[in-house]
Amino acid sequence: MTLDLSLLKSPPTYSTRGQLKIEALAPLSLVAKMPGKYYRSQPQPTETMVLAMLENALGWHIAEADRNKILGGLGKRHKSPAQKSNVGFGSLLQWHVRFAFRLIPASMHYDDLWAQHLRGSSFPDGSRNYDAQMIPLMNAKRAGKIAVGDTADCKREPELLREFADGDKINIALLRPHFPQYYASPTPREYIVPKGAFVYHLETSPALAALFGEALENPQAPLYLGSNDGWVDATWEVLT
Repeated sequence: MTLDLSLLKSPPTYSTRGQLKIEALAPLSLVAKMPGKYYRSQPQPTETMVLAMLENALGWHIAEADRNKILGGLGKRHKSPAQKSNVGFGSLLQWHVRFAFRLIPASMHYDDLWAQHLRGSSFPDGSRNYDAQMIPLMNAKRAGKIAVGDTADCKREPELLREFADGDKINIALLRPHFPQYYASPTPREYIVPKGAFVYHLETSPALAALFGEALENPQAPLYLGSNDGWVDATWEVLT
């Protein structure tokens, strides 16, 4: 399906004000910065998170390279460079929506372990899933009978995956095709449970206000804030 984004090329107008009400259906983790070993949540979503949720409802699911190209073109047209979040996301709505009012509820905070998806040389120890053919080799590795690594003395013969001997050192590159591309690592992450709804008054164009209403009546994808397990419900009401 081809997306019609032509209305984003028009000069921004803010003649319509609407109320966006967002209610959490699950705990939220609103991480605004690239984390280290701990994912700290904000008490409220950033403006970019809210706009991303609206884009998700609209079905504007665009690959990063294409999105960057569109953002560059819109930035030139509106004579204002595109702004991106600390995790590199730029909303296509940023020139056409103003936040005029916000009501942020109190929240309960807690920490939990979250399955962070990683890539890298630790995948044999991090992944719980792999090709069944690897079971004998992985059992031998856990028993300390063989070693897996990437040093010069590690062997690269593919048959070693089936016919290995005690003391063998096998190159990690041989294992990679038999493992998932990512592995999960338990990571501490902060969550919040809002004690009410987030309420925003947004100023935008009449055309976009109508689109928001249609999209939130029938979202093109599940709505979330922060991480994709932070499900929410959202409603839109035109005020003026």
